[in-house]
Amino acid sequence: MIARIGTAEFYTFLRYLSINKPTQYPLQKSFDYILKQAESFWWDERVRTSMSIYVGFFPPTNENLNRFCEHLLADIKHIDILGSWIADEYQVIHLLNNPIIINLPDLEPYYHEHPWSEALVGKTVLVIHPFTESIQRQYEKRQLLFPDPRVLPDFNLKTLKAVQSIAGNPCGFNTWFEALDWMVEQINQTPFDVAIIGAGAYGLPLAAHVKRLGKKAVHLGGATQILFGIRGKRWDEMPFFQKLYNEHWVRPLPSEVPTDHQRVEGGCYW
Repeated sequence: MIARIGTAEFYTFLRYLSINKPTQYPLQKSFDYILKQAESFWWDERVRTSMSIYVGFFPPTNENLNRFCEHLLADIKHIDILGSWIADEYQVIHLLNNPIIINLPDLEPYYHEHPWSEALVGKTVLVIHPFTESIQRQYEKRQLLFPDPRVLPDFNLKTLKAVQSIAGNPCGFNTWFEALDWMVEQINQTPFDVAIIGAGAYGLPLAAHVKRLGKKAVHLGGATQILFGIRGKRWDEMPFFQKLYNEHWVRPLPSEVPTDHQRVEGGCYW
């Protein structure tokens, strides 16, 4: 399992560790917090907003946030290669199972002379992402998207449309956990060799499930759309991607733009 940890999920997890940290004497957490030696040790609206708006977790009650973090604590132990990019990751690295640590850009094959994605040739690849229709359309013209065709090689593409619950969008499920379970069941019913995943807060737990099935998972996160030549505001002003874009790249389809998408980092994926 190759994975990255999203910012919202990571700092929610740090908060969980602070809340559940054992103390040696009464009011220790309060003193440590006042002295700026510890994180806040309660759930607040900043955490709830970050999780619900940016990565689609719902409803962000105290009980559900604790349950999510317990889930994450189990899932991160399955990471074999971690794409590291958050300075505070040193605070949790001891909770992982001795993964190989690389820089986050090393997960993105278009940066490299020898892209890891060329190993997908001939495989059945399940892509789990909200933009499945755009991904399918773009894959049909894969040879036109990158100067190096090895970045997006010839494989058997399958897709699973990830539940889209960011920015508070209703998605037909009562809780994030119900939505996760539905996607897990869809994965269980799909034959594949490798999964590439970009699915908000669902992504890392789904990747861990794929590994538990004995299969390969790459939790690529937001960069998944770039692998299929789909533009997003986050990348538009970056010189590297300005050079990478060409006339065959597209924006997500209107049907893939959720209500209030601007609330998600200014509409960074669209």
